[in-house]
Amino acid sequence: MENEDGYMMLNFKNRKSKQKSKDFSLYPQYYCLLLIFGCIGILIFIMTVIGLKFWHKKMDFSQNVNISSLSALFSPTPSSKTLPDSWKYTGHNYLCPNDWLLNQGKCYWFSTSFKTWKESQCDCTELQAHLLVIQNVDELEFIQNSLKPGHFGWIGLYVTFRGNLWMWIDEHFLVPELFSVIGPTDDRSCAVITGKWVYSEDCSSTFKGICQRDAILTRNRTSVV
Repeated sequence: MENEDGYMMLNFKNRKSKQKSKDFSLYPQYYCLLLIFGCIGILIFIMTVIGLKFWHKKMDFSQNVNISSLSALFSPTPSSKTLPDSWKYTGHNYLCPNDWLLNQGKCYWFSTSFKTWKESQCDCTELQAHLLVIQNVDELEFIQNSLKPGHFGWIGLYVTFRGNLWMWIDEHFLVPELFSVIGPTDDRSCAVITGKWVYSEDCSSTFKGICQRDAILTRNRTSVV
């Protein structure tokens, strides 16, 4: 009986020691997992810090950009060339891209390539502009005086599919008092301008286009005291 009790006690101790050693054998796996997750967390933290520094540098650069960075792309108006820097500018100063004409706060570009009306509009869009939209008599006279004799230019005027009415590309109808279009009026008609008149032509015909965009307004210069 004593031997049996001793055997049971010894067997219980052996089981307990085996269970304890088995539990301790699992700890290295936990340590490895903790080490891996810790390394991943450190990498994420480092990448976040680097990203924040890069973002702040980018913001600082964008804040330092001013109108002087555009001076290489845009030419000053003739009036700004003739006046000294010490003078005070009573009016606004506008800038247009090179090879564009300036008039009343707008820039105009006369194409040298013969293209259809739709192709000319696409060319203007690539230049961040649109085909010419004439809004008043002064603008009409400026364009006609700028055209060379015998030259035709597409403008942003076409006939609507329904109603056979002349409409500008900004979806405003032509005011009859501004000018009249000479020629047929059908759904294939687009307008070209010359030094004297505005004619109706087939939109698939090829002429040089006239692009228009707003000029860039710069700050007024003040006199140096």
